[in-house]
Amino acid sequence: MRKILLIDDDHELRDALQAALTAHGHVVFCAEDGIAALRAAVEIKPELIISDINMPLLEGPDAVRILKALPKFRSVPVILMSGAELSPTSEADAAVRKPVNIEQLLELIKGLTRSTASPGAPSRSLPMRAIAGDEGWDRALAIASLGKRSNTECAARICRGIELMHAEAFRTALLRSRSLNATDSERLYDRLVESVATLVQLLPFC
Repeated sequence: MRKILLIDDDHELRDALQAALTAHGHVVFCAEDGIAALRAAVEIKPELIISDINMPLLEGPDAVRILKALPKFRSVPVILMSGAELSPTSEADAAVRKPVNIEQLLELIKGLTRSTASPGAPSRSLPMRAIAGDEGWDRALAIASLGKRSNTECAARICRGIELMHAEAFRTALLRSRSLNATDSERLYDRLVESVATLVQLLPFC
């Protein structure tokens, strides 16, 4: 039995996977987007995270990167889900293609939870979100998604940090597209991730 955090904005798929995983003895907590997943993760301390890639407010890779910046989550296995073909990265231990084959998913969970991923520094293996003014981003909705108990100021700071992450990812992509040195921009992006992760730790007290 494992404590699993399942993140997906498709409620039908989320409900179906929760039912299937629960039927196999796992305790499953759900979040409907990456922002809600941040609070859920710090509150329930999952033993494994299963996340969709493309979601409103905050995409799966961004949420994973923020959580992996915290030492207590670096050894938590992560499975990403997508309709496109994905390869495992140093942050995501495995990937499954949608529609999800439940037997394959159960085997992955079994294999990943037998061993503990080696902790390490966060990496940029997962793609940085490169769109600064994403149409799916709505600050008010993002703040609300952090939960009714969240302090407005605390939630607003987290969301502002995520906006800065997105903007810096856009700058990095622009520099790379022009064959310019993006090292400083990449370092700033990493610092922003760490800053947001630090604020996320305060969510249980907000």
